[in-house]
Parts: sequence; C-alpha cells; structure tokens
Amino acid sequence: MIRGQDPHLLRAIGRAWGWRQRLERGDVATLADLAADEGLSDRYVSRLLRLAWLAPEVLERLVVHREPSTISIYDLCFVASLPWEEQPGRVFD
Repeated sequence: MIRGQDPHLLRAIGRAWGWRQRLERGDVATLADLAADEGLSDRYVSRLLRLAWLAPEVLERLVVHREPSTISIYDLCFVASLPWEEQPGRVFD
C-alpha cells in the first residue's frame, strides 16, 4: 500500500514555491505586496514562504516519494531555516 502525503502540506509547499517565483521574477516587490495580493497576513506569508527553501532531500521525500512527515506544517516552516544536513532528521525521525 502506498502511503499518502498530507494534501495540506503539499499545497503549502506548492504555494511557497509559487510565491518565491513571483518574488524572484519581480511580479511583487515585497512580502507585504505578496500578502496583500493573496489576502493574507504578512506574518503568515513570511512563515509559509520558508518552505520554498527546504533541503532538496526533504522536498524529494515529501513531494516525490510522499513520505509522511513527523511534524506539523507550522514546525516545518521553522525547520526550513536549519542547515540542510539537519533537516531530514527533524522532519522524518
């Protein structure tokens, strides 16, 4: 049986990557502009955007292999600020 990934987590990662691309392309100038466009708070956008900088190994295991995470989306946002080599242990152990 294939284990599924939480669709909310996958949506959050996709959203963060979309926002990162909008910022990098210059579609929006600031996080405040992005938050206003999305109808969300600056704080929420800032926190969720961190998911766009998760370690490649973590992203692959979550998105491609659909391994379930042992932590919440909220906590995953903070794990994204850790060095890449520390992230898998925090997410999957």
